[in-house]
Amino acid sequence: MKKKLLWTAAVIGLALPLGAAPLTESTFTEVVKDVKIVANVSKSATPAQPNDLLKAPDRVRTGPASRAELTAPDHTITRVGANTVFSYADSGRTLNLEKGSLLFHAPKGIGGGTIKSGGVVAAVLGTTLIVSATTDGGFKVILLEGSGKVTLPNGKSVTLKAGQMVFVAPNGTELSAVLDINLDKLVAGSLLVNGFTNALPSQPLIRSAIARQNNLLASGGAVDTGISANNATNAPSLALGLNSLDHGTYQNAAHPPLSAQKLANFFNPQPAVAVFGAPGGRGFIPLGF
Repeated sequence: MKKKLLWTAAVIGLALPLGAAPLTESTFTEVVKDVKIVANVSKSATPAQPNDLLKAPDRVRTGPASRAELTAPDHTITRVGANTVFSYADSGRTLNLEKGSLLFHAPKGIGGGTIKSGGVVAAVLGTTLIVSATTDGGFKVILLEGSGKVTLPNGKSVTLKAGQMVFVAPNGTELSAVLDINLDKLVAGSLLVNGFTNALPSQPLIRSAIARQNNLLASGGAVDTGISANNATNAPSLALGLNSLDHGTYQNAAHPPLSAQKLANFFNPQPAVAVFGAPGGRGFIPLGF
């Protein structure tokens, strides 16, 4: 059956492997433009520099067209996009994402992380993913390579493969259907992936995932619809933040808004977007940045 490919805006997330190393501090390995460390106690902000240490609960705050890369002692990489505020928790592997977007890469076997954003909590297992907070208090997760799992505190969970995305509702109790995205377009336009001097350790795996998806498109097994989830501004389920986009991290592209009927399929309990594909098929929507 033929798939159709979705293009969208960037996400993640409780059950982590036993023995996962804590993630409470990291060293800045690259700083681009306006990046500041905001002290938790004094609230004073100082410009971040390479080799500076960020320790919980101090925050990172980035300005427009700015970004930063931090590397933990266990080689976990956190890349912070433009207009973002985030911090590590005092214990465990929890990232507090107040707004904006980040890329999270955990070496295989290290363990995933827990994301807190707008009062919503979810855990994620997976080696390389993008998390983006939505303006209404939810967030979204996109897996760039391999497989992963997003789990809510109530036990609901979903498994993702490379090139798939899920929205976490701002009430923290619901997950959207799994959406297939155009991974090549996402990666090509993402400064979280391409905007740093050093390539991600998982870059070869990301390229392999892109190649597999492109082969599917070339063979006619998938179709890029040109529709962006970000344009669903009149959605009945707008609470899931479909219109959120970090303009400092992604390129823009205008696509037609989703109809109410198409949008309803995004939140169908089935992990599919059949409205975009052949009867019974899965939907592939293009990322419209």
